[in-house]
This record gives sequence, C-alpha cells and structure tokens, in this order.
Amino acid sequence: MPVFQIDMKLKIIKGKHPLSIHIVWLVILLSILGIYRYLPPSTCIFHRVTGYPCLSCGISRAVEALFARDFIGMLYYNPLAVLFCAGLFFFSLLKLIEFIFGFTLKLSAGKKVLFFVRMSLLISVVANWLFLVVTKR
Repeated sequence: MPVFQIDMKLKIIKGKHPLSIHIVWLVILLSILGIYRYLPPSTCIFHRVTGYPCLSCGISRAVEALFARDFIGMLYYNPLAVLFCAGLFFFSLLKLIEFIFGFTLKLSAGKKVLFFVRMSLLISVVANWLFLVVTKR
C-alpha cells in the first residue's frame, strides 16, 4: 500500500456558467498595470512602525521592474507576490476561456492533498517573509 496516494479528480462540465470574480480580478490587474506609472509613491506603515517588511513589501518595485522588462528583478523584490499575481492572471484567463467555450473544469482533491497544499502555501508565505527580512527590504 502506498504511503502517499494522490486522490484528485478532474471533471469537465458542459454548459455556460456566469463570469466569475476572476474576470473582475483580471480587469483590475490589467487596469492597475496601465495606470501604475501615474500613481504617487506609497510608504509602508508596518515597515515604518516595526522596522520589518510586511508580506507585500517590494511589490511596487516589482511592478517598476516589470515596466523596465527586468523579470529577474521582479522576482528579487517579492517573489511570492509576483508568482501569486501571475497565477491569478492565468487562472482568470482560464475562467475566461471556460466562459467563451462553454465548459467548466472542476478539480476535487482528498483531505491529504488539501492538507499538503495548505502546508505548502503556509511554508511559502513564511519563507517569502524570511527572504524579505534577510535581504532587508
């Protein structure tokens, strides 16, 4: 008997479903990228009070690096936030494709897989914050 068995199922459900909130996020993300250059610089209150970076420290510099086409620099400023935004972008794009072609992908997973995913996300957030603290953002 295997020690860790992956219990996941993927279903394709036919029929159009209403546009989800992910399309709204896609529009918001694209709008922010379009007007970002015209926004005033912001300061982090958490960093000013504690002296430590918050979980989102470096996102502004990452967006500036994106406009400068410095993709390595983007990941350097806040790797998890950049990967999260990229994942949100592609997930929203998938939802738009589902809406256009009239199907829905449904992924279900067992308790062990969900626990593994949650723990991986928690470890990623902590590791990202430690990276920001060590590199003195």
